[in-house]
Amino acid sequence: MEMFFAPQGFLHPELSLSVQMFMRVVYGMLLCGMLLLAIPNWRRFFLSERWGGYAQSLREVEFIQNPLVFPLVMAVWFACGVCITGGWWTPWPALLNLVLCRYFFVGMRWKGLLRGMGAPGYILYWGGLAITVLEYTLHYAPELRSLALQVLQADFACVYISSGVYKLSAGYAKNHGMELGMTNPAWGYWWKHYQHFSPSHPLFRFLNHLAWSSQIIAGILMLLPPTRFIGGMIIFGMFAFIATQIRLGLLCEIVMFCSSLIFLHPGSLGDIVVTAVVGQVQSPSVASFAFSSVANTVLGWALAIYLILLPFAHVGLSYNFYLRRSLPKPLQMALERYTNFFGLIVWRVFSVDIVNFFIRIYHYPKAHESDRQLISDESVGARLRFGHVAESIVLACIFTTLKYYPHNSGLFHERLLRYARTFPCEKGELLIFEYLSLRKEPDRFVFAPVAEYTVDTAAMTVVERVIDPSVSVRAPHAVSPVHEGVRPGTYAPAGGR
Repeated sequence: MEMFFAPQGFLHPELSLSVQMFMRVVYGMLLCGMLLLAIPNWRRFFLSERWGGYAQSLREVEFIQNPLVFPLVMAVWFACGVCITGGWWTPWPALLNLVLCRYFFVGMRWKGLLRGMGAPGYILYWGGLAITVLEYTLHYAPELRSLALQVLQADFACVYISSGVYKLSAGYAKNHGMELGMTNPAWGYWWKHYQHFSPSHPLFRFLNHLAWSSQIIAGILMLLPPTRFIGGMIIFGMFAFIATQIRLGLLCEIVMFCSSLIFLHPGSLGDIVVTAVVGQVQSPSVASFAFSSVANTVLGWALAIYLILLPFAHVGLSYNFYLRRSLPKPLQMALERYTNFFGLIVWRVFSVDIVNFFIRIYHYPKAHESDRQLISDESVGARLRFGHVAESIVLACIFTTLKYYPHNSGLFHERLLRYARTFPCEKGELLIFEYLSLRKEPDRFVFAPVAEYTVDTAAMTVVERVIDPSVSVRAPHAVSPVHEGVRPGTYAPAGGR
């Protein structure tokens, strides 16, 4: 039974050195892979809008995200991935990578159109955090290794409980979820095939119920000492399937091999398999450095405090979002600063309001609208841009602004204009963003144009034309719990109580 259940009384989790080494090597390789995939789009992803990028033109942003400094940062970042893979100078390359991931994927979440590259960026950051903490405690603070592992496991479990609860509340139990993502050209690999399935097909119903229930069940199992391995393997299997269906970059692989493996207790089936692949790994001698005792004390307290505050942070976010209430002002400010610093959110990824539409982009000479050309087509050049998951995240975040902040049209116009300026336009050319809704017919899915947004980057104007008034681009889906927030970065309701 030890192959599946941790021994009785196993309150303090353990991780074999073979599994940790395997995670480190795979994470380093996937980090390099993520950076290589971003290279064709690096100017947009990582520069400020002054140089055609998605980041806001702020002084603190442009200090790093400019054409001179960022290539050096990218080179250092890639070198970190190589060093992590090879185990050289560990844990310091992992720590430097963590700083970079924290800056680009958490710190930049509300300072650019890229939104920290969404879930793929956050998971790369989280994996980097796990590798850094585990490698540091292995080499410098072995007495803290079990506590560090416990914090990582609890944090990971809360992410999936949050995600599962939101899916349950946002329509997955009513068959509004996976089928939309799988038939959406912006997200699904096989959308041309699934488009001709009936929306009520048993496969979709099964996957929708499996998605919300397995995340909640896995999250709970990952919190219970005897069943952590089973919970981790449920997540591993779930993302192994998602990787074959949904375009998410390398998110699925990072979750499978650098996150869910932290639940492989020594002697578990997964531990046995990994050890058979990489062999036994010897424990390194404990090292030290100047002020290492102080650093270890600070780390120990930080881990303990984070673990204690973790459930309160998620309860506070849920209170804001599901009950649509604000905490007393001092507590609300503290909650927002704490959760934004650590990147804690209500996990609304892949929900109906995000995947029930997609955008087609055209350009045309101002005097000849009939000559408009599709930019987001199937050409090689278009695939390099629109085939990257980050581009789908950018477009989704811009147009969900209409639903999340329906009374703040200025925020939507500002975001859409900034995005439009990343396209090379000849003088007198305009851009059209066509909003298509995924409409469910009895026997298939139909892509129905709902609205168009004509953008003139020279005049800095956005003109909306409604095509189908029966569908509101500003209204959340009927099954969605989404409500208007005060501003980006908080779930406190606008005009909240």
